[in-house]
Amino acid sequence: MLKAVIYFIFAIFFSNVTIATETPVSRLTTKIRLTQGQLQGTRPERDVLAYKGIPYAAAPVGNLRWRAPQPAPKWDGVRSADKFGARPIQDSNLLYEFRSEKVSEDCLFLNVWTSASSNQERKPVYIYIHGGSFIHGDGSQVAYDGTSMAKQGIVYVSINYRLGVFGFMSHPELSKETTYGGSGNYGLMDQLAAIKWVKENIAAFGGDPNRITVGGESVGAQSVSALMASPLSKGLFSGAIAESGSLLDSKALVIPLKKSEAMGTEISLQAKSPSVADLRTMSAITLLKLVEKGNPRRFKPTIDGYFLVERPEETFRKGYQAKIPLLMGWNAQEVPALALYRLRKMNDKNYKKALKKFYGDHADEVLALYPSRNKAELKKSSGEMMSDRLINYSSFKLAELHSTNPNVSVYRYLFAHPHPGLNPRTIREGSFLQILIKKLINSAISGTSFHASEIEYALGNLDVQDNYAWQKADYRVSEQMQGYFVNFIKTGNPNSSVPSAANEVEWPRYRAEEGRKLLRIQEASVIETEQQTKRYELLERLGKEE
Repeated sequence: MLKAVIYFIFAIFFSNVTIATETPVSRLTTKIRLTQGQLQGTRPERDVLAYKGIPYAAAPVGNLRWRAPQPAPKWDGVRSADKFGARPIQDSNLLYEFRSEKVSEDCLFLNVWTSASSNQERKPVYIYIHGGSFIHGDGSQVAYDGTSMAKQGIVYVSINYRLGVFGFMSHPELSKETTYGGSGNYGLMDQLAAIKWVKENIAAFGGDPNRITVGGESVGAQSVSALMASPLSKGLFSGAIAESGSLLDSKALVIPLKKSEAMGTEISLQAKSPSVADLRTMSAITLLKLVEKGNPRRFKPTIDGYFLVERPEETFRKGYQAKIPLLMGWNAQEVPALALYRLRKMNDKNYKKALKKFYGDHADEVLALYPSRNKAELKKSSGEMMSDRLINYSSFKLAELHSTNPNVSVYRYLFAHPHPGLNPRTIREGSFLQILIKKLINSAISGTSFHASEIEYALGNLDVQDNYAWQKADYRVSEQMQGYFVNFIKTGNPNSSVPSAANEVEWPRYRAEEGRKLLRIQEASVIETEQQTKRYELLERLGKEE
């Protein structure tokens, strides 16, 4: 529901976004040598090198569909790395500003941006995992561009991974094929393969294989928590960033293997192909269309006994997760209030009906913490309850459980800077209907800190998103937020040893016993303490009673 609302809001205008053209210097090339072969990249700016569309694993097609990723192939001669590789199989969605030219099941590519400096010192590495509900997205999206981070001395990597039915379907036959008796999680295994590739090859790009931070937003953040919990990723990365999400929430986020296998069996029946061998011969587009007739979001991470041996929450409770520094947080208005009502009217009657549906006999307890005594309070509580259910509570639990280890640093933020909305030129472009819809969109997003609105600020990518009416305040917030992120990627601590005007607020570690302090990121950022602990404690208790 969360993504559906955001998709509707943005789908129209994002299809017409103008991406800034590369400067003539982008025609200059540079070569490097990998174990796979020679690679020729580009210079998007004079001091930045970019290498796009690098295969980090074999194409997961044919007999490799629904198998763990296999080693990347070698090539003869010099491979051009001037274009993004194909994005994973997915339905068309106008929300996303893809720079990849096609969609293919052969999609396991990554992209690297690095400094063109002749300095021989190894640079820290940041691997970014895109969001998109495990059914959309890729590493070519404009918001994830790595030019700005490379200029900050970071070797930045964006990755693709298998999505939807291709990345997360389980099936009894698939489970019988494995030595561990499970199946699914192929998209997570792809992420792991990409991290391993980076660790083995990033030195050729000037990166330090011993200083790798893995981060992501939304299901990218969920993936980060899964990687931290997986026994397969031990020692592969030294830091983590999780923006708006984790898998440490309700049982619905991580599916038991038997339930996941049942979904795969259902697909077999719908396809009238009872065997996995038959499904592997089906065209990717046919399979995608078949899945879309039902609920394409039903394919999620599962407890396969290999990548995930138990629910990530249990791994964190036992203290078995990766003991690494964590920077994490969420946004002040993750989910709009209307998401609770779908197409129904926002009023007190429908609000209480929704509470009853979600929480049954505990609805009055929830109402006491999310009151609706007037229209303003109703709207506020509606948005906050949906945000807590879908994003905030899982993020809170990640911070709580990871910070119980006194030797691990957790830094938590709340992104509260109001988004400026669309620029006038973007609103004026298009048909009468498009203009009307964009005006509605603008009124919905202006002045809020909605889901994913922090990405461009954190990565320093305001300039590549020219459909928004960025103001000087936005650039100041971006300089500040990117500065904290860069410091964390470099040292495991967002605070600089030499504080600047942009990062003058000292960001404290997050500890329950120390008041749960967090950084509220806005034009004049401040340190706050968590005010909604009672809400999260109630959601925790109700979750245990399910």
